[in-house]
Amino acid sequence: MLWANLLHIYQPPEQRKKILLKIAEDSYFSIIKILKKRPKVKITLNINGSLTEQLPRVGLRNIIQEFKFLAERGQVEFTGSAKYHIILPLLPEEEIIRQIKLNEETNKKFFGKVWRPRGFFLPELCYSKKAAKIIEKLGYSWIILDEIAYSGRRGKVSFDKRYSLKDSELKIVFRNRGLSDLFFSKWLDSIKKFERALKNDGRCENFLITCFDGENLGHHRTRMAELWAKILNEPRVETLTFSELLARYEEKDETEPVACSWASNEEELTQGIPYPLWQNPKNPIHTLQWELTYLVTNAISSAKRDPNFSKAREKIDQSLFSCQYWWASGRPWWKPEMIKKGAQKLVDVLDILQGFSQEKKKGRRLYGKIVFLIKEWERTGKTKAFKRRFK
Repeated sequence: MLWANLLHIYQPPEQRKKILLKIAEDSYFSIIKILKKRPKVKITLNINGSLTEQLPRVGLRNIIQEFKFLAERGQVEFTGSAKYHIILPLLPEEEIIRQIKLNEETNKKFFGKVWRPRGFFLPELCYSKKAAKIIEKLGYSWIILDEIAYSGRRGKVSFDKRYSLKDSELKIVFRNRGLSDLFFSKWLDSIKKFERALKNDGRCENFLITCFDGENLGHHRTRMAELWAKILNEPRVETLTFSELLARYEEKDETEPVACSWASNEEELTQGIPYPLWQNPKNPIHTLQWELTYLVTNAISSAKRDPNFSKAREKIDQSLFSCQYWWASGRPWWKPEMIKKGAQKLVDVLDILQGFSQEKKKGRRLYGKIVFLIKEWERTGKTKAFKRRFK
């Protein structure tokens, strides 16, 4: 069995040093150790620039050096992405391009010549054709999507074909969601269970394609890195990068993926809700968050002659990160301080600019409404109901 595995590692801007050091010890060093001990094992790695530039600040430059070494040895293939892990389909084209180029600049600075991404990781695998066209235009040759993107239903895609976007040269790799999500589950605790899951899936006789958070290996799931290493030791398992996988395919097909994320379900897709954890029209906090986001991106777009534009531009780059919306989803993810932090950072962008008095007033009103709803949801027990529902 040929296994193409993409690990995605990311931390939001200004992550607390204590937390980052803990995650690095639990996961990043574990991944590096496993790969260094197994020179034949290959992975595809997405590391967002937001994480890359934080590592040296907390004394973890050696993680960058270790991944450089593994890339030089042919074990790691890097992918492009958005620097601050924003949901790209929800941004104006100008901001999409900027986030991608910032990611390139940052990772090229730290990884040097080994930074040669051919593929692209859309944060949260949130796909839209608009985003795909921009990614292709910027020179990337493939993207990774969740299998539900193939038809809006799981279990319908073949993992034995090389897909490309219809009327395009952009290639598409679909991940097996069920087998990817196993690496976050408490159920998976042995090779025997992994083999059972493979058999039950019934689609991975030739190729297994997975994509999941690298933090699952050791941080989110304490023993998962150890189990991952044991699976890699299995004689029937051979690993390869995603670019190598695409070169192996003989059968080809065109497809028109549906807008979705790696957390989308069929019911919500039929309702026209492709990114429910980040922009759910039924979630009033999400509605306010995006109204504030677009207020600020529109202001920045028209503020290029403002004397404080450069400072505001840098501030908004760091303000466009996905966590603030995810923590407002209530499925069951809920962290008021992260929601408020994200909204405040956006308001701060407006305050940096000269003028824009109406936008500043509206921004503060939107922030106030977000804080009010947070308090109301907690006062009325709505957030506890979320946890019970999605437990």
